[in-house]
Amino acid sequence: MLFTEKDIEAFKELGNVGAGHSAIALTKFLKREVDMSVPYVRAGTLTEVIENSGIDPEELVGYEIIDINKPVKYRLTVIMRADVILNLIKLMSSTTKEEIQDASDLTKMQQSLIQEIGSTIMLRYIAAINKMMKVNSVPNDSPILKLCKFSEAIGKVGISEKQNETVFVQLDLFTENKKFEAVLFIQPSNESLKEYRKAFNL
Repeated sequence: MLFTEKDIEAFKELGNVGAGHSAIALTKFLKREVDMSVPYVRAGTLTEVIENSGIDPEELVGYEIIDINKPVKYRLTVIMRADVILNLIKLMSSTTKEEIQDASDLTKMQQSLIQEIGSTIMLRYIAAINKMMKVNSVPNDSPILKLCKFSEAIGKVGISEKQNETVFVQLDLFTENKKFEAVLFIQPSNESLKEYRKAFNL
């Protein structure tokens, strides 16, 4: 089931609400002011999603996945480049590393911190979806941070040409003098998309 222009406009509104909620939550978590620009929201096929991300397929990224099955079914995935992860670690703790090549370059505490940031973003988007659809969905499991090439991450999150189009949301986060980018994928099932349309009066 392909997204219509009205669907995409509704997801843009959702993107704005989720970004606002995420900024407030991250301000508390990072203990410093966090702002977000208006999210860049698009929908498309696998090829279009990769192109819109601006991330090289061979680039190392960190990703987390959350699945929602009731009362609506969809998947959320957040992806951050390795350099963004490193800058966030420098912001929150001390490190002498100038590059991340794999998960072994991060301590358990550092992985936990980055995982919490990704989880915070996704949970705030779930809250936004719940509010707009007047449901009370909760994640099936807690997300786990994993690091791999972007092309491998795309395969593992289940984005394929055979599935529904995917909503792509680019989030730009700002602290005092730093900018951090995160990419969010929203993958609703066909059944859930029908429910979204009802909730959004489309």
